[in-house]
Amino acid sequence: MRNRVSILFIPLLFLSCIKEVTVNGLIITKVNVVDVKTGAILEDQDIYIFEDKISDILPHDPLTVFKSKTIDGSGKYAIPGLWDMHHHIFSWDWQKNLNTSMGITGLRNMHGGEMVSEVRKERKDGFFRGFEFLYSGPITDGPGENWPGTVVVSTPDEGRKAVQEQFQKGYDFVKVYNFLDRATYLAISDECKKLGVDFAGHIPSDVSAIEAMAAGQKSIEHMVPLELAHENPDITKTFNSESSKSLTYGELATAFLKGYDPNKFQRVLDATKNSETWFCPTLICLEKMAYKNDSTLKVDPRLKYVPKEELDYWFGEVTEFGTPEYLQTKEEHLMAEQELHKLTKSALKPMLDNGTRFLAGTDVGNPHVFPGYGVHEELQLFVEAGFTELEALQTATLNPAIYAEREDQLGTLEKWKIANILLLDANPLDDITNTQKIHGLVRRGEYLDRTSLDSLKIDYSKEQ
Repeated sequence: MRNRVSILFIPLLFLSCIKEVTVNGLIITKVNVVDVKTGAILEDQDIYIFEDKISDILPHDPLTVFKSKTIDGSGKYAIPGLWDMHHHIFSWDWQKNLNTSMGITGLRNMHGGEMVSEVRKERKDGFFRGFEFLYSGPITDGPGENWPGTVVVSTPDEGRKAVQEQFQKGYDFVKVYNFLDRATYLAISDECKKLGVDFAGHIPSDVSAIEAMAAGQKSIEHMVPLELAHENPDITKTFNSESSKSLTYGELATAFLKGYDPNKFQRVLDATKNSETWFCPTLICLEKMAYKNDSTLKVDPRLKYVPKEELDYWFGEVTEFGTPEYLQTKEEHLMAEQELHKLTKSALKPMLDNGTRFLAGTDVGNPHVFPGYGVHEELQLFVEAGFTELEALQTATLNPAIYAEREDQLGTLEKWKIANILLLDANPLDDITNTQKIHGLVRRGEYLDRTSLDSLKIDYSKEQ
């Protein structure tokens, strides 16, 4: 009889230990939290979300019964939402949808788009229509074959005035470009320092990478290892000539390679060691440009998510430069683009080991660079270049938060940070391609499951 009483007592004791928890908001239960600072995995955690913030992260208690909206995170991995740190918004709706569907919660817009005036009106707490958002003013460049909307300046005074005007309009930074002369570039740098505004972008042909870092350029985009080619007088002469302003990318790549000197690149390495400048190599864009004749581009299953007018631009570019005649007469230029891409990749790991800080950016707006997808491809290319999975992941999570000076709000999953959380079906630190195995997305406290994310991928092929 005594044993029977004891047996009955055990479940009663168990039931008495169960605690009910009711919170206003959302709870992700039993999830593995990836610490993108250290690479540690906090297993079996409950993430509490109140409004748009993470209110707590606690080890899961099996005796807790939640009386709130919950998401079962069993076997899942939580990482911060991803950033694309080199983006061009030319067609907002389809770009926005694909970015969100692939877990992108932050964008740095590097010129372009009809959205700029709306950003100024609507952005609040750094947030604009579903994204943490940084944006430049129009490109500031010297006279030449300029992009539409470029602010063209020819003198130091004009450069200073352009900075003042963009500062008054509230842009986050000034974007500098290829054809600025040295004096005007340095005047822009000086005016930015006076006003406390950042400048970022390309390195003009009159300026070396070392000079750009010394001038305080916050980020350098694209062909990272070859900027010192400009110190070759012959190459500088080529870039400063009128004919350079209509050169194709292949011709530019050929000129760069002729001026590349590994010894000069070592000087770049030495300079980056104590530099505050970030590098955004946009590897995926360079790869698509270098292999524009790849037949698989025409059968990419993701093409159906791209509107017809955008496809016309993409394949117009390829048709112009990818005909058999072009391949016969300009093969050296295609080979130069491919060699440039390989050389860029080979330079990144030595720079990283020397303390250089990198950002993941795609240059969306260029042919065959898919919004959202491109960030995941960029991370894969970083790993191919020698980065660990953690180092690659940091370029799209922690590093953008540091760059944006919002590390107190973003970049890691911690208490009271903004609830931008990407739920994955597998550990991205085991294989970086696991960032594409998306289970769901929390965007400032709003949960989008896989079905909701897939619904954002509009099949435009049905409209053609």
